[in-house]
Amino acid sequence: MNKSSAITCAPSSNYFAWLDWMKVLALFSVIWGHFFSLGYQYHYVFNVQAFCVVSGFLYRQAPDWRSCLEKNIRQLLVPTVALSLLMQLEAVVRCWLMGTTYAVSWPWYFEYLLVGHRWCMGPCWFFYTLFIIRMFMQLMPRKWWLSVVLIIASAAGAIAINYQGMEFSNAWVNVLVCLPPFLIGQLLQPLKSWLVNFRHTLWEIVLLVVAVALVWLCARYNGEVWMYLCGYGNNFILFLVGTLAGTTMLYVLSLWLSRLHGISVIKMLARGSILVVGLHIIVVRRLSELPNRLWQEDFLLSLLILMSFYPLVLLSQRYFPWLMGQKKNANNILPTKND
Repeated sequence: MNKSSAITCAPSSNYFAWLDWMKVLALFSVIWGHFFSLGYQYHYVFNVQAFCVVSGFLYRQAPDWRSCLEKNIRQLLVPTVALSLLMQLEAVVRCWLMGTTYAVSWPWYFEYLLVGHRWCMGPCWFFYTLFIIRMFMQLMPRKWWLSVVLIIASAAGAIAINYQGMEFSNAWVNVLVCLPPFLIGQLLQPLKSWLVNFRHTLWEIVLLVVAVALVWLCARYNGEVWMYLCGYGNNFILFLVGTLAGTTMLYVLSLWLSRLHGISVIKMLARGSILVVGLHIIVVRRLSELPNRLWQEDFLLSLLILMSFYPLVLLSQRYFPWLMGQKKNANNILPTKND
């Protein structure tokens, strides 16, 4: 076997590197997908699903309910509410500058916020859904067969809702389409050592080619996937295939990119992913008003938007860590030279 194609062991620190790259690639896909330019349906095959898989892969059940609530309220609920309110504030200020009135009933607003309606949450619906999933998983024993049962039950619920023609923009209902990818991530946890140490040039290329082909097929035959509406496309099996294929595609690309060392920007963007997801839509909506855009221009605009969040993440981490679900401490201020 050639040395270049052999499976070799990697240092454990690489584990964090490729996960950071996966988050950033998924972030880029989310931003680009929200421009709805040519090929946007391919992004919806895997981008939010990949975040679900990564969240499940990293999930650890809390030792007790108090620590569970404290952790998830800080990491998910507080940023969700804060970023949702910031989006509404931007809309109010923009209307004021344009000389129009932004009519909003604040009692209704907070009622919609409680149910996780996309109108008042925007992309932050996902973090509210993830909060609900974590609360639910705290009740569940760690059994692989139970995860399979829950995937089947969630699929049945989502299929029933879509079969009846019902359409919800509700973070609680969206658990039905977010829980299966989350559980897939959990089922992958025993493969952690293998995923970290995987080094095989030929198989990496094969995996990437097959994954890209499956993403293309799912985008073509499964239709559009609107997870914020509890949508999975035309077929739930193809939805899961697209989830696995897209996550595999990001995994292989992240392995390659993680072999580049010393990229602190990637680490910081991954750390501030909740901030990027929550606020990027404000910029995207304004830029989407530009006429006659080409998909190449949307690609470059998406890249610029993503990179422009780097200073904002640094600023938030130093002064407003709660916006990113973090505690402020001496070790969490700025990236070090070795990051």
